[in-house]
Amino acid sequence: ETCKSSGINAEYGELYNNQGWQRRLSSLQTIDKGFLRILKSVNQANTTIVFTSDNGFLFGQFGMFMDKRQPYEVTIRVPMFVSGPLFPKGTSVGGIVLNIDIAPTVVDVAKQLTEDKTPDEEGGIHGYELAFDGQSLVPGSTQQSRSSFVIEYNGEGNDQDKDDCSRKDMRCWYKDSTVWATPPHFDIPKGEKFCFCEDSRNNTFICERRISAQLTLEDDFSDFLHCHFPSGFSEFYDLHQDPFQEKNGWGDLPEEVRFELMGRLEWGVRCRGLEECSVLNRGLQTKLNETV
Repeated sequence: ETCKSSGINAEYGELYNNQGWQRRLSSLQTIDKGFLRILKSVNQANTTIVFTSDNGFLFGQFGMFMDKRQPYEVTIRVPMFVSGPLFPKGTSVGGIVLNIDIAPTVVDVAKQLTEDKTPDEEGGIHGYELAFDGQSLVPGSTQQSRSSFVIEYNGEGNDQDKDDCSRKDMRCWYKDSTVWATPPHFDIPKGEKFCFCEDSRNNTFICERRISAQLTLEDDFSDFLHCHFPSGFSEFYDLHQDPFQEKNGWGDLPEEVRFELMGRLEWGVRCRGLEECSVLNRGLQTKLNETV
């Protein structure tokens, strides 16, 4: 259900949100047709295709109209499909897959399918011996089990005030009947407009999302989202107890747990390479029942 609020911005915002949802569903038909043309134009015997997205999208969840710049489940979970000669049809990866896995996967595919395997001057095959934070998804490659990962975003905003809607450090603008160039147009009376804000500079965050296979004790902190903002604001959601992320539990955590969570964030940002960053997979050392 889309968000319900009072005022003309909310009324037109809800309309914009619902019509935008319909237009996006319609646009998928064009995407399907275009993707089919691509498949028909390539040699599928030696072509690998990765189909994914950069983010999910909000359509009224958390009272937000049509946007994507939050660390919640609806925006961080995206589909990923891979098709190619090294990927058996119908198989799937059971663990956590991240967008940082795309680059090592592409390099691995190129290395395995290249005809010229003559080592270069540095001992690698065409310079493919590279270090990544992610890992190859090619079946048969060495893959580490992943339990935690870092989410980062830098909020955007204007350098100065532009009008009553577009303020400094905010990313806002007016929307009216011309917002969509092709029909069906935005169903708002001509001359009317509403202020739409999608971002701000203080919407900058670093998060740890932990999804452990060991979903046993609630005090194991095995399924959570922890985020920190430069303003000093923090969020913590125990997805065992709060799967829809409705109650920020940061203030309820013992000081020892909060201290360790902040340390994990610092390490997740500072670490380099798969081995170094895999330290986060060990989980929290402080247990809730030890601090009560």
